[in-house]
Amino acid sequence: MPSEVLLGVGGSWTPPQDYREFLLHLPLEPAAREAEARRYFAKILDSMPQEQPSDETRRRAIERLQEFVYQHRVGRFRVECHVLDGKRVIGTGTVQLEVLFKGRFSDVGLPAVPPA
Repeated sequence: MPSEVLLGVGGSWTPPQDYREFLLHLPLEPAAREAEARRYFAKILDSMPQEQPSDETRRRAIERLQEFVYQHRVGRFRVECHVLDGKRVIGTGTVQLEVLFKGRFSDVGLPAVPPA
């Protein structure tokens, strides 16, 4: 599963220490994203016991919820960084990081419903 980098607005170009902030998105594998979406959808249904959606409605809801699952993959990662000047690489470096399990997306409370 490819990662995604979102450049931030922080940082400084003032010598001697230059830095930039960025977000690194390490999404769950498709099956894990679907499982999280299913767990969250089950919470939604539990909060509305009178509702019993059709199989098609359930499928579409889970498909849409997967887009909002922001939980990241757990593990150790090595990130290669390249500083570019146009198409020319002027610097490289690596960063090693570890993502620890901090709870599931589906553990988040529902909108306008206090957590249990």
